[in-house]
Amino acid sequence: MIREWNRDNGDMATRGEPFLTGKEATAAGIYHRLRLFFGEFWLDVTEGTAWFQSILGKAPQDLAELTLKQRILTAPGVVSITSFSFTTDAASRRITVDATVLDVNHESIRILFDEGFL
Repeated sequence: MIREWNRDNGDMATRGEPFLTGKEATAAGIYHRLRLFFGEFWLDVTEGTAWFQSILGKAPQDLAELTLKQRILTAPGVVSITSFSFTTDAASRRITVDATVLDVNHESIRILFDEGFL
């Protein structure tokens, strides 16, 4: 997982160690998996989080939670989910996923995914 992008021009930073490792890489991988919409990745249209199909709108809460947990559990380096909460705020169109996972190195990693959908 690439550690840092140059925020001004979008290029990869070339100073220091360019790649994340360990629990930082696992956390970044989970975050990126959640941000990828189902069908968005042109090399594999079956990859992605089913936001429109299973989470946003009038989807049942249990289906939305199951979908998000599955995306987290199938991220590289994740062994188990030790805590999970999922909240939505229709008025502000925000979704918050607060999860703690255990990685392959038996380290606990907290993931806070708080995004607005317009």
